[in-house]
Amino acid sequence: MQQNDHIYIVTPVYNDWECFGILHREIREVFADMPQSYTLLAVNDGSTVAIPPHFEWIAAVEEPYTAEPAPGDVLVLDLQRNLGHQKAITCGISFVDRYLKPDYVIVMDSDGEDRPSDIPALIGADADGSRIVFAQRRSRQESRLFRYMYRVYKIVFRLLSGYVISFGNFVLLPREQLSRLVYISEIWNHFPGGIMRSRLPYISVPIDRGRRYRGRSKMSMIALVQHGISSITVNTDIVSVRLLLFSVFLMIVTFVLFCGLIGIRLFSDYAIPGWTSSIAVGLLMILLQSFFFSLLLTFMVLNARVQRNFIPALDFKDYVRSLTQYRIHD
Repeated sequence: MQQNDHIYIVTPVYNDWECFGILHREIREVFADMPQSYTLLAVNDGSTVAIPPHFEWIAAVEEPYTAEPAPGDVLVLDLQRNLGHQKAITCGISFVDRYLKPDYVIVMDSDGEDRPSDIPALIGADADGSRIVFAQRRSRQESRLFRYMYRVYKIVFRLLSGYVISFGNFVLLPREQLSRLVYISEIWNHFPGGIMRSRLPYISVPIDRGRRYRGRSKMSMIALVQHGISSITVNTDIVSVRLLLFSVFLMIVTFVLFCGLIGIRLFSDYAIPGWTSSIAVGLLMILLQSFFFSLLLTFMVLNARVQRNFIPALDFKDYVRSLTQYRIHD
């Protein structure tokens, strides 16, 4: 990274403008000691809470969105509706790539769990600026139950997809990789999972997760399950094939057991209890269900291959409402 490089920091915000104000102040303090310049872009993910009065309205930026805010000012990209965390991030980086042409983009949460003080560690991790740099979590601040469920989620994700995921949305994107990433449809559902599937070069830096500035984390158990399902949909083809192979294996095992049971009944002198007929019927039902499940998975994989995918670089504009410049007074 060069001293005159400009970094766009993209963060999704849903109603939590108070935390965003604190994030803005901390980022300004961090970059005061850095040679690079920056612009903070908040992706307003359909917030129902109005932007607070100490956000001074400066101007509405019109297309083609050639915004050059003064140092310390922020840009707010309003979306047409609430899309959710991952989709808001995707819209934000696609917008920046299309109109603002940054040297680098940093994606981070606005609640303080991604610490601005760790930005220099991300920047310094890749000297030639050719790879994506993730913040790999060494510790988390959630409850013990949540951490346990999160470990279960990572195990299930690895079993179904074959990938190991140990990082979140806190990431540094070089310009070269950003322009390729926005054409990866998988980031629409799960941002880090989509980067992993993209096969773009990336590394990770061990970084502790920070504490939320105010209030409680929005990542509830329900949100964690939704997040897990989204990560699995990124690897639908891999998951489907693995389930298909498991279903075929189950069919083979069930068929062997069924044939063995019938063979003992018809071609041996062994005394077989009366309830073995119930076992035979049960095995037959499992065999049929496995067969139809295999057919369903096969048609799902084939159907997914002929469907048109959502391409963030082309389709994000349908969700962009406006771009506004603000000045935040502490």
